[in-house]
Amino acid sequence: MLFDEAYSGKVFIMSRKDYDSADAVIYGMPMDYTVSFRPGARFGPVRIREASVGLEEYSPYMDKHLEEVNYIDAGDMLLPFGNAARSLELIEKYVDGLLADGKFPLGLGGEHLVTWPVIKAMAKKISGFGIDSHRRSRRPSRAI
Repeated sequence: MLFDEAYSGKVFIMSRKDYDSADAVIYGMPMDYTVSFRPGARFGPVRIREASVGLEEYSPYMDKHLEEVNYIDAGDMLLPFGNAARSLELIEKYVDGLLADGKFPLGLGGEHLVTWPVIKAMAKKISGFGIDSHRRSRRPSRAI
């Protein structure tokens, strides 16, 4: 008997199995070769999947159930351990392929550096794409 992997912690909760019909693809980027303090970020994708089984399946804020989101968990990328340059090339090429297939990439890291090839791939595909991670809230401050 086979059990549904969607609740096993081996894949992200409620992920589908059909790539062609998926709107988004979850993939792991298990890399931590250039961290300066303590390695271990390469285990992040696995731990995120394990923790996903505890997520609420319905969002009252979005009035949407997780079943309404069509995504597949493609597993972790096979990155050459210790070779950061090649790993970054492979990540960018993989995301290029996802975008060419019309899929929305949802990468799980890994160290912060794995974000760079994803941004590069997105910028090639989406005109004006950019990220401002230090943007402050546009809400006006309240006087006390």
